[in-house]
Amino acid sequence: MLKAQIQGNLVFDPELKEIFLNGDEEHKKKVCVLTVASNRPGREAPSVLRVEIWGKAAANCEKYLSKGSGVFAAGDLDIDLYEKDGERRVAVKMVNAEIEFTDRKVKS
Repeated sequence: MLKAQIQGNLVFDPELKEIFLNGDEEHKKKVCVLTVASNRPGREAPSVLRVEIWGKAAANCEKYLSKGSGVFAAGDLDIDLYEKDGERRVAVKMVNAEIEFTDRKVKS
């Protein structure tokens, strides 16, 4: 298991989704997808990571965060290997993340 942390700002507004587990409408969970950018010393472009927040925290992210909001997230890294247009690709995201809001301002 790979653990990671990221501190940065949201690139987009949070995206809240409802997922039906096992295709059953009674067993649905909320997930909020955040795209977090973080500057790294020595690099011109920021590092960007997609972060998945589940459950009650997901609803709070959608309610209180917006593009540009500061966050700190810690969770597991999930690496997907796939092929697109004949090329092998890698997608990295943080899952099962815990989140802290680092801005003092609240979305209005």
